[in-house]
Amino acid sequence: MKKNVKVVFDRRKTAAKTGKGSIDICVYLREGERKFVSAGTATPEDWESVAMERGVFAKVKYYENVIHAMQTLGEEMTIATFNKHVFAEQISEREESDNKNLFNGNDQRQSIIEYIEDSLNREDLRSGSRRNIVVVIASLKKFKKIKTFYDLTPTKIIEYDKWLHSQGDKSLATIYNYHKKLHKYTRQLWRNEMIPSDPYNHVEIKHGTYKERQPLNEEELLILREAKDLSPRLDRVRDLFIFMAYTGLAYVDMCNFKFKAMTEKEGSTYFIDGARVKTGSNFFTPILPPAMDVLEKYHFSLPIISNTKLNDYLHVIQEKLGFKKPLTCHVARHSFATLLLTYQFPIERVARALGHKDVRITQIYAKILKKPMVEQTEQLVASIK
Repeated sequence: MKKNVKVVFDRRKTAAKTGKGSIDICVYLREGERKFVSAGTATPEDWESVAMERGVFAKVKYYENVIHAMQTLGEEMTIATFNKHVFAEQISEREESDNKNLFNGNDQRQSIIEYIEDSLNREDLRSGSRRNIVVVIASLKKFKKIKTFYDLTPTKIIEYDKWLHSQGDKSLATIYNYHKKLHKYTRQLWRNEMIPSDPYNHVEIKHGTYKERQPLNEEELLILREAKDLSPRLDRVRDLFIFMAYTGLAYVDMCNFKFKAMTEKEGSTYFIDGARVKTGSNFFTPILPPAMDVLEKYHFSLPIISNTKLNDYLHVIQEKLGFKKPLTCHVARHSFATLLLTYQFPIERVARALGHKDVRITQIYAKILKKPMVEQTEQLVASIK
């Protein structure tokens, strides 16, 4: 017989990546009717002791009593009925005029901004992901029309979308990402039955398109590699770009790169076996000869500078060499991807080298290639009689 109330750990499988997982009280009512109540986070080693703390234990016993009462009264075993019992005491203490502001015991006058901020404080996010949500919070404060749970309506979401467009400094893709971050929390509220519906289920937000990538081709990479008369600082910057362009490492992964700890030799080539800092996904990528030359030049310890300064100095090199394409850390990674595809590496292997979890991300690079199309077309033309 299934236990009606139990404490579960790491149901979202985040502990392996972040070191911590969520602790939730799972209330099982019937098939398809389960409610999860957050009880905090903990490491895999500590979660059982946290689950036995007085507050968590008291909640479990209380929920068990509620389930028993529902069964005794022959009530329908639904989340809605369970919530009515759980919040009955709170509701009974409110004035009748306040009842209209409740949904499943949740006051719809609560601040959505405070809810997101509280959730953010509980989440174990990487700095970049956290920063993106902070930006959305700031935009909601500036918008001023989505303040409470009551304001989470399709109409207000559409108004927010129009307001974001009116700012004039954001692309469609950027605006879509604002909505994506907010939708994460409206969906969470709806799934926890804290609001009557998810407003994003009733509106359509345009995704937008990103600017086409402009990787360097082989000739441009060679010009960069052979560039003379660079100052010592620009020479180091050029070398770091070359290393990324011939390994595919993102800037942050290059900063964390340790030759002895992260490489293995297959034949005459060294490969980097690591995991991306941004996503945690594994990658296995070759260190192509130009990148190996850079490592040897610096005795296998790269001279790292900040991402901002690196990109600033890359723009200086770009102007000095007369490149029309922008030089950035991202361009180096894109150049590596298109280099592999140019030499007809299977796209699954390119995805593995880049640490892409979804090969569809890698397919973006394939769309901009011309050389394989030209070569294969020539073969086709020659074969037609």
